[in-house]
Amino acid sequence: MPKSVILATKKSEFFITIAKKGIHSFVMLGIMVDGKPEILAKVGKGNVIDKDFGTSCSDKFTLFGKIVGSHSDASLMDEGRDTSDSDISYQAYSITYEHYLEFLAITRDIHQDQLEYYKKRKVPNVPVKKLTYPERGVFNLREGIKCYIPEEEPSEQITLRYQKIDTFDKASTFNNERIRQGIVDGAREISTSNTCRTTACDILNYTLQYSPNVPSLFVTGLDYKIKLIKGQLPQNGFYILPPPPNCFKVNPTQMEVLNELYKKIEDLPKNHPNLDATRKKFNELKRLYQEIAGEPQLSLNQLLKKITDHRAANNSLFNVRRSQSIFSGLVEALGFKTGTQQAYDRMTKVVIEEIKRGKEGQVIIDRREDTSQLGDSLLLQKIPSM
Repeated sequence: MPKSVILATKKSEFFITIAKKGIHSFVMLGIMVDGKPEILAKVGKGNVIDKDFGTSCSDKFTLFGKIVGSHSDASLMDEGRDTSDSDISYQAYSITYEHYLEFLAITRDIHQDQLEYYKKRKVPNVPVKKLTYPERGVFNLREGIKCYIPEEEPSEQITLRYQKIDTFDKASTFNNERIRQGIVDGAREISTSNTCRTTACDILNYTLQYSPNVPSLFVTGLDYKIKLIKGQLPQNGFYILPPPPNCFKVNPTQMEVLNELYKKIEDLPKNHPNLDATRKKFNELKRLYQEIAGEPQLSLNQLLKKITDHRAANNSLFNVRRSQSIFSGLVEALGFKTGTQQAYDRMTKVVIEEIKRGKEGQVIIDRREDTSQLGDSLLLQKIPSM
């Protein structure tokens, strides 16, 4: 059973996750509480509500033909009902409290639209197990989508209560009505060009207000892997990416450094995600990334100092090789640096070269000024006195 209440603050780290289980894609929203991810909402688009789904899973073949030919009916489902253990692939992104409110607003609008769209569908008054798949789809739709709705306190504290999405009464502050309506309309059907992945990506992009690098094809796996335990995320092995570099306005050299850092942050959890060294490296690189991204007016010397100081403070950690094999032992014996140390070499080189270019440019300017002053002096010497 989900917790009835979760206590947090508006400054807590919220996240949105796109996930894939089998061939099905869905989104999970959550918050970090005492270092553990707590799921606040879990929704995904499915087509069991389509009348051609019939009474058994064998009718999926008929439905597949319908999807290929045109489209099938669909609805946004409460994935939180699934409390089984399951392996998923995923990509998770950091969001703010305000982003979470936008997710609640668009999810509520989708749900209310579908309640109206399917309101004439009849559901027999029999036990749920005796319902056909389409009838069960309508039944679950009318049962509602449950997630954690915030109650704001006078301070920065918030109380998140597990209840139906209909109870969320705030309007969206994102002004693009055309995009919002397109997401709402697209959530009512499934086709070869509008799959469960399509709506999951729509909700992801809308909430983030940028489009991360997520494969659009629903059969393609996502970057990271983890096992849900009773439908919940475990404390270990789950990674949340910060916003990508193009979300920040920084100088070109800072942008090069951020790109290098972000690539390393993205790559780390792909291998050995449960290792303590992976977690520590990820957290340290993410911290440096956020520091540099948060100071758009950094001078080149300040930027270089941040990189070198951070490297020195974490040198022993960054020298740790996560892959333990005969080959990795040979690589270490030959003196090859770890991938993290190589990334720091590249970042340092970029900044130092830019500093040198700046100094060389200043020397050229100084020489031009000296030449100009000398020319003026010679010209004055040639002018006869009156």
